[in-house]
Amino acid sequence: MMKKNGFTLAEVLITLAIIGVVATLTLPSLMSNTQEQQAVTAFRKAMNTLNEVAQMNAAVHGFDFSGITTTTQPTNRNVFSAQGILEQSIWGIMKANAQVDQTRSGLANAAGIGPGGECDNVENVVAFRDGTTLCYAATATAANADTVINGVIDTNGLKAPNTLSTCGNATCTQAKNIKDQFVITLHGSVAIPGRVTHTVQGGYVEAGVAAQNNAARWAMSK
Repeated sequence: MMKKNGFTLAEVLITLAIIGVVATLTLPSLMSNTQEQQAVTAFRKAMNTLNEVAQMNAAVHGFDFSGITTTTQPTNRNVFSAQGILEQSIWGIMKANAQVDQTRSGLANAAGIGPGGECDNVENVVAFRDGTTLCYAATATAANADTVINGVIDTNGLKAPNTLSTCGNATCTQAKNIKDQFVITLHGSVAIPGRVTHTVQGGYVEAGVAAQNNAARWAMSK
């Protein structure tokens, strides 16, 4: 009796077909998980940077996110006076303490500046050299220094999808949709995931859309 060596053409084709089906079913999920993890990692890094920047500026220049007195737009300009005093704006804090890309920072609706999505709902954009972007509403002034500042972190700048992350519950086990944008709040010397308001008692209460806050807080807990 002759021994059978190798595989027949039919067996090879069947095997390849099975591999193709498995790849079709699993690759989209693997790619989605990878993109999600990249967004979460970049978001956490950006939040750590914002916290460090605010604390450093408070120590060196004497003011943090709640101490700004001007809503100056982030443009390609010097933020120090002739006396070496730092302009008290979010842009001043960022330019003095972080690695920013001045040419890609400015008004959110300017061509080539704003990444779209939720960033269209705030005025200003600060682009960092690592590719992340801070979009923020210039609302706090000397007349209302306790006002929290609504912001958005876009983890990959102008690159797609430029879509806000959301989750159906706090643990992100329901309706999880993690993209490249996350809502944040700037107040005092901290960057807070999600949208909050500051109370007269010194605490914070929930504000904004719950699904957006869920995603930001879940990402920071990872």
